[in-house]
Amino acid sequence: MSFFLGREMVNESAVELPVKAFHRHFMALGASGSGKTVLCKCVMEEAVRNDIPLIIVDPQGDISSLALKGNPEEIERHGTPLPIQEEFFEKARVAIFTPASSKGIPISVNPLKFPSEGTPREESILALDMTATSLTSFLGYDLGSDAGKGAKAYLFTILEHLWREGQTIKDMGHMADIVLRPPAKITGTLYDLVTKKEPQEIARKLRYLTVGTPSLMFQMGVQIDIDMFMDRSDGKVPVNIIYMNTLSSANDKQFFLATLLRELYCWMLKNPSEDVQMLFYVDEIAPYIPPYPRNPSPKEAYAFLFKQARKYGIGLVAATQNVTDIDYKALAQVNTWCLGRMMTKQDIARVQKIIQSIDPMRADMVLQRLPSLRTGEFLMLSPDVYGNVVDFQVRWLVTNHLTLDEKDLPQCLSPESKLFFEKHLLEQREVAEKPTAPSIPSKPLEERIRLFLNSARQGVSADSIAENLKVDDEDVKEVLSELVKTGVVEKGRVKSSVENLYWLSKFGFKPSKNIIGEILTIPMRITQVEASKRAKSMLEGGFFGKKEEIYDAEFLHIPIWRVSATRETKKLFFFKKKEFDTYYMSAQTGAIISLEKKEIVFHKLMTKGVEKLKDLDDDDDITFIPKLPGEVESFPRIGMGADKIYRKLRLTLGVKPVSAEMILLPVWTLKVRHKKKLAKRTIIMDAATGRILSGHFRAR
Repeated sequence: MSFFLGREMVNESAVELPVKAFHRHFMALGASGSGKTVLCKCVMEEAVRNDIPLIIVDPQGDISSLALKGNPEEIERHGTPLPIQEEFFEKARVAIFTPASSKGIPISVNPLKFPSEGTPREESILALDMTATSLTSFLGYDLGSDAGKGAKAYLFTILEHLWREGQTIKDMGHMADIVLRPPAKITGTLYDLVTKKEPQEIARKLRYLTVGTPSLMFQMGVQIDIDMFMDRSDGKVPVNIIYMNTLSSANDKQFFLATLLRELYCWMLKNPSEDVQMLFYVDEIAPYIPPYPRNPSPKEAYAFLFKQARKYGIGLVAATQNVTDIDYKALAQVNTWCLGRMMTKQDIARVQKIIQSIDPMRADMVLQRLPSLRTGEFLMLSPDVYGNVVDFQVRWLVTNHLTLDEKDLPQCLSPESKLFFEKHLLEQREVAEKPTAPSIPSKPLEERIRLFLNSARQGVSADSIAENLKVDDEDVKEVLSELVKTGVVEKGRVKSSVENLYWLSKFGFKPSKNIIGEILTIPMRITQVEASKRAKSMLEGGFFGKKEEIYDAEFLHIPIWRVSATRETKKLFFFKKKEFDTYYMSAQTGAIISLEKKEIVFHKLMTKGVEKLKDLDDDDDITFIPKLPGEVESFPRIGMGADKIYRKLRLTLGVKPVSAEMILLPVWTLKVRHKKKLAKRTIIMDAATGRILSGHFRAR
């Protein structure tokens, strides 16, 4: 299974991207007119051909024309085989949803819906936090201000309490009543969060949403339901397009998308898949996931999906011409990039950091080529699939590429599509009138365990599996035993532990070597040539000649632990407060790691308070990408496991470790020799930021 995207510029051979590549997401970058939207629509057409459902957010009307057939003669003249068009329109059920409007299929949101019964507790809390975030922003609060933080905390506390009590919220008016008259159990907590007048202000703003145009977003048409979007009972591949131009303001669009993202997050937790089961595409993502300090309501959920969706078989597709207006740490999770024409030096400088992290060896060549690309020509970097940069022309679309206005939408809707969702509207109304029945798992326990292990992506105990799946311990152990016998699952123990851990065999974990899950890797951005240039100033000698030379270089990873821990701090009048901290420590020597301007220091002995040290979280250029052990070339030996690191932290700093995860720091070992003497030495340089490593570490 693969996506046919176009043909190479040099030899016109077909350019195909395997479906598995979308596990790690797909991004199209380029200036206006470069063809990035056409490329993404090509991806959508190919998804249908590969039987993959779609949810598409169309902010401007450029994507909704996927419902319209292209001119067959024009398609054939531009080299796209006509059977592709026939296959697409035979398979696809294109539905265009219009929030707060009947121009397409009307659709509404219910931001006050609680996570379903089967959602794990921790994830449910996160979903409630997403709801509080989006609702607070929608009400007009600045989430970075004290008033915004207080309002969010107030709403979250109410939502969490009602969720725990098994209660429901009917609508915004009901929520306003609860804000003014909260449950007695939580009034003490609530009134510590806001001023006395603030609940009245929150309630007043909530009531504004119950009248006029804003109320249509919550009342009109079918409600957002991912199961509905995935419904294939008619034998068609769902192409769900949400046309956002029917919403009157940017704030409305932000809120609608935030609610959609939360629904998608909750759905994927309950519906994990080892295969790509859906593509989620937003055309022009810059307004929704900007860098710090901007924090619009969809950002939290969208950033989380970039990090986690691949575990559940959801691939994200996105496009933008404003790469600096996007949160860099979210972009680091994307593994397939298609770069279109960029003319200005500023635009090229914007993508330099990204290209260097994907393919530092070819970054200069790519940057030089960008201004000369023609419309529809792209440079694709997909290191998991292609060893080299692929220069290709995107194929001609089999759908009509138009920008549609609201008045154009009725002609794009087939009667069958309208009837299909009218049926869902009736079903939703019937369900709303009936008491909710507990959900019954439809998959066999063996499949549920396998899917859970696939999304966990780490070694998990049998007890933990039973707790998460809410099934009997003995049943889980019996199924695990069979899965181990067939080779689908492996089991093993961490040193000094008596508890068995289980994981999918394809992951290749080795608990005996302290590898029990995905490893966070820091991408290399400094090439060998760049590292040698930077190290030249450190060689013995003056401006007119160096007495030393670099004669060899080797790339490798140094393993370090990121440990989350709590510590108690003393305040006035002997009051103690518990604070949460993160510590980075060498997995080979146990040294605590800090960042300096030009160095990464591995401290054998601490001479100042550890809370004053800068760590890897303080550098925006350092990002973390999760990888399985088999995806890391020359995996390093880990000398100290988490248990030893915990013990060292407790003894030396008096903190209480909570959790730990492995991180691989890329480094260059530059071997230096004197030109006349026999003396040799080694310079160790961080390959992500160019800092020199010093202190108590081993580069092996």
